Amino acid sequence: MCQFEIHAFESASRKVILILAAYLSLVLSGVEAQTSRFQLVAEVLTSAEILAAAEAAMGTEDARASIRSISAIAACHGPKGDYETRIISDRDGNLSFQQFFSDHKNIEGILDGRGWQLDNSGRSESIDAIEASVLRGHEFPMMVLDLRRRFHDFKSIGRAQFEGQGTTQIAMTDDFGHSASAYFSLTSHLPVGLISTNSRTGKPITIRFDAWRLVGGVNLVSHVTILYGAETWVFDFKALNLNATNDETFQIPGTTGSAEPK
Repeated sequence: MCQFEIHAFESASRKVILILAAYLSLVLSGVEAQTSRFQLVAEVLTSAEILAAAEAAMGTEDARASIRSISAIAACHGPKGDYETRIISDRDGNLSFQQFFSDHKNIEGILDGRGWQLDNSGRSESIDAIEASVLRGHEFPMMVLDLRRRFHDFKSIGRAQFEGQGTTQIAMTDDFGHSASAYFSLTSHLPVGLISTNSRTGKPITIRFDAWRLVGGVNLVSHVTILYGAETWVFDFKALNLNATNDETFQIPGTTGSAEPK
């Protein structure tokens, strides 16, 4: 083959290679663009869509709506040792809250929107809205079930890290207008935790939902870890019962009906 033919062959080969490279570049650009579009769609889910997916992961709409109250007993561990917490919550916002420590007990609640507690003599007294919100902050099974009622001003943030795992984040506010965020699993869509504002101090508190239990066809959170500063609390729910309340469940000791505490 003469030198001219060799040069022509090499030139044609370079053209073919350049054409193939250009074509491959276009194909890869198209794939990347398509992937980016899919990623963008995944990242711009609305807060309503994220919450709806979480609710569906907990149970069907009928199963969730059938829950009128949740009665829970948790074995707890905190900075000062072990104790037991009993929480009864209903969909109307009533709450019975009892904690039993080795040296004392706390008997508190919310009835018809009013917070109360028993003092050392066993006499009922009112508590303010901030203390009532602290009680509400312990209603973990009902809180998760009713996120739309408990928080406001939802805004989708997108992908975010929460306690070392990838999640979808929603920003929101509580009843006092304090900032909060909810984080949801990318696979199960269940809530994995919250970062809220302690109404007493204004400082952030992290609540991690570690485990779930199927009760009456609905997934309820059954193990919770609370991180506040350098301190940690654990709530391990040993009992979770549905719709086990009656007219006396939320009554303030020493009163009848919905009488206001003194």
